[in-house]
Amino acid sequence: MFFSKEMLQQDTNILYDDKEVIEVINDYYNHVLTQVANIEDSRKNALSIFSRYCKMLYNKQLISTLEDDFYNRFLLVYMPSYSLKLSEKELRVVLIEMGKLLEFINSYHGINLSKSYKKDWTSNLDDMLRVFYIIRKMQKYTDAPVLSFNPMIIDMNCYKKRKHNYQEISKREIYEQGYFEIIERIGGTIILKKTKTKNNFYVKLKVESNLAIDMHNKDIINMRIKKRFFNTTWDIIDMKDYYSYRAINYIF
Repeated sequence: MFFSKEMLQQDTNILYDDKEVIEVINDYYNHVLTQVANIEDSRKNALSIFSRYCKMLYNKQLISTLEDDFYNRFLLVYMPSYSLKLSEKELRVVLIEMGKLLEFINSYHGINLSKSYKKDWTSNLDDMLRVFYIIRKMQKYTDAPVLSFNPMIIDMNCYKKRKHNYQEISKREIYEQGYFEIIERIGGTIILKKTKTKNNFYVKLKVESNLAIDMHNKDIINMRIKKRFFNTTWDIIDMKDYYSYRAINYIF
């Protein structure tokens, strides 16, 4: 077990049958992280990200009510927005730190989410890294090709090309935005269907073939797109989020 009996006895002041989620996270910080000598900033940052998530979705909620969707929603829906802000190493730290927090919850509160979390460890890591790299690679297809915010990396060649093309094209364009589900991949051509709409509306994107391989059917993209009249493919103006197909139950 991650937490010894001696540690539990020393910290009996935090042993309760039930507590609010935010309180438990504060306990974990005060009684675990602060006890680690020379703790890395990446671990503190990981807990800070998780704390923001809990304040947004689990504020005032009791720890006894938590189920597997507690961490699944975090990894599959909340974390993709950090793909441009974190490095791969920092992303892995988030995954590891969540596992340690779930061990803490199990030891102190008897809510055993860590068993299923460990079981899904490999698939969670693979999916997080897959989405992480897709989001970064797809930035060059947008009107603002930022590859990373930390550190700040901009594909200047792509930016200049986009700017030049924008100045040359006609103003006769049509626009769409919303959630689009990938339904087919043919080489570097991605066919998507707009979700949450009464009429069937399909769009086609062109990407590099090696990127298309990593994009799975039923993955969801939240984006703004545009197309010139008579063109068959669309351009991405802004990709707000990219979600694994495993996240669909938590999005809609």
